[in-house]
Amino acid sequence: MEGRVQIRCAECGTTREVSGEIPIEYTECFAKIVREDGFVPRPGISPFALICGRCLKKFEGHESVDDERKIRTQDPRKQG
Repeated sequence: MEGRVQIRCAECGTTREVSGEIPIEYTECFAKIVREDGFVPRPGISPFALICGRCLKKFEGHESVDDERKIRTQDPRKQG
């Protein structure tokens, strides 16, 4: 039995089609799309949505930037 579904980036609308004989070809096709386009679950959003790797880059660094500011202002060596 062949499975077929379209994956759409929830941010930019980019689409890819996953298709193949279930389960092996279908799973391999999905894995290939994830590798090529970087599709991942969108961070912090409910309900579940997928975004492409290009859109994921917009999310990179947000936590690190926030944490850096907290670390500089709350240095445990200076507390006491």
